[in-house]
Amino acid sequence: MKIWTMLMGWLAVSVLAAEKPNIVLILADDLGFADVSFNGCTDFRTPNVDRLANEGVRFENGYASHSFCAPTRAGLMTGRYQQRFGFETNPAYAPLDEKSGLPASETTIATRLKKAGYKTGLVGKWHLGMSKVQHPMNRGFDFFFGMPSGGHDYFEVNSRDLADSYKLPLIDNEKFANVEGYLTHQLTDHALKFIERSKDDPFFLFLSYNAPHAPWQAPEEAVAQFSHIESKQRQIYAAMVTEMDKGIGRVLHALEAFGLQKNTLVFFLSDNGGPHPGSVTDNGPFRDGKGAVYEGGVHVPFVAYWPGKIPAGSTFEWPVISIDIAPTMAALAGVEKGNMEGENLFPFMTGEQTDAPHENIYFRRRDGAAWAIVNKDGKKLVKADWTNEVKEFFNLKNDAGEQNDLYQSPEQAAVVEQLQNAWDEWNKDNIRYQFWDYPDHKKHQKELYENQRNVR
Repeated sequence: MKIWTMLMGWLAVSVLAAEKPNIVLILADDLGFADVSFNGCTDFRTPNVDRLANEGVRFENGYASHSFCAPTRAGLMTGRYQQRFGFETNPAYAPLDEKSGLPASETTIATRLKKAGYKTGLVGKWHLGMSKVQHPMNRGFDFFFGMPSGGHDYFEVNSRDLADSYKLPLIDNEKFANVEGYLTHQLTDHALKFIERSKDDPFFLFLSYNAPHAPWQAPEEAVAQFSHIESKQRQIYAAMVTEMDKGIGRVLHALEAFGLQKNTLVFFLSDNGGPHPGSVTDNGPFRDGKGAVYEGGVHVPFVAYWPGKIPAGSTFEWPVISIDIAPTMAALAGVEKGNMEGENLFPFMTGEQTDAPHENIYFRRRDGAAWAIVNKDGKKLVKADWTNEVKEFFNLKNDAGEQNDLYQSPEQAAVVEQLQNAWDEWNKDNIRYQFWDYPDHKKHQKELYENQRNVR
């Protein structure tokens, strides 16, 4: 009887494990809204990202929770508005500063999934702190290959130039590593290795490309394909996006080769809007770009793909935000939501629920120097200028470009007041942003690397 009971228990655990989907979260860095062909890009194509959109669900009003790199990642990893713990700016490159980065008090989705039996891997950009405390392998990841800081040169490491953090060694778990070939290709290679190693267990892969973030670099043969584009910078940018897209295609092929595609949920989005819109990137109809609380800074390509689970070619019109991804993962893995603020999007992706996941979504930079709120009907109140208290109000449903300010319109006064009150109420639970200033970090950076030149 005891053996039978143990066997039944083992079978129950095995069935439960089999029901847990694999999850692949692919994050592009500084990708313009209209720099994927499913959003209208015409001077280059993104067939693999298009496949995710065309065979999955496209969130027409998908937002990043912040308008630039690290804060968005902090919200993405915790499922919380990053303003709750003061993460509103990029952390200093300070390897010995344990305070500069994601607070130890915050639980990552990787930690939650690891406790639920998932193999967890991060490939690419971390940008949530440089110290040992914030090392990805101390924040829930079993495996890490990439750059802990905000970006990297795509072709080389130069550990003798400590002033250039973009050329410091990559990190391979606990060791240093060189760039081998082209970094975007190398990151894809490590993502595929992680999938192969983890294919017999439920796994979570965070494939955090630094493409197409500056420096704008790509293989010459890739750039040569885009001679029809007038701007040389956009030629390089197009090559960077298409090489990333090819990598995504390789990931999809690997999932199919291992028979995993029907048990794997894939998310794809950008961490913010494109910088230098109009000269390098294209944010489509939206105003401004990276760093702004206008739509161009936060309205991003955002799709989910899961063959057989998500109706192919579907669209979702209600606003969603990147902090929804972690709670969605947790729900599918059977993990408690805890203090996560985002919503489980899965019932909305399948069509089981058709209402709005959020009444409002919120944005804030540096204690409210700039902020915005968007309600489920596309009404937006924004304070975009850091130098004064001027506010604007837009109806995004007929003014996606935020050109027609209705703030002074008597007909909109009630909605403006309602949005202002909602933002004030939400902001009560935020703390002062943490400005990380670590004056000795250059000295400590030198100490850290001078005696550890174990670049492979």
